[in-house]
Amino acid sequence: MRFLFFILLLNLNFSNLTYAQSKVEWIELDNNTKINNNGKKIIIDLYTDWCGWCKVMDRNTFTNPDVIDHINNNFVPVKFDAEYQNSVVFNNNSYNFVKSGRKGINELAYYLTNGNLSYPMTVFLDENYNLITLLPGYHKPNFYNLVLKYIGEDYWKDMSWDEYSKKHSR
Repeated sequence: MRFLFFILLLNLNFSNLTYAQSKVEWIELDNNTKINNNGKKIIIDLYTDWCGWCKVMDRNTFTNPDVIDHINNNFVPVKFDAEYQNSVVFNNNSYNFVKSGRKGINELAYYLTNGNLSYPMTVFLDENYNLITLLPGYHKPNFYNLVLKYIGEDYWKDMSWDEYSKKHSR
């Protein structure tokens, strides 16, 4: 009887614990992907296969528990290979691959960045697919988390980045 009570007690205690999500729930954008943002902002990790800093960002920043929670809770997370060689539909518009140089570029990458291509690039879109901002380059988890809070919690609507970062940086 004591053993049964002990098991029941353990079960009650552990059932109240909430566990952090273990990974970002990325949607890989390709020619079959349909994105339903359900009124959430969209975060796009724009990358290429050859980009070393993109891999570092995946390994170091996108595995941080706080970053994972902020992305999964506040955004629809999308990954997109800027050199994706098929057409892709995004926000009811079709974008094609354009061969140039050694490889080429998908028009969506060019469109999302206003032609300012660099990798990695984080693209933040509002609920209506309008560009909020671009965040080029690799960023460590603490800084990236600050940006995620600024955009995800809508501070960007009422205060500049400089004001926010001075107020919230450690």
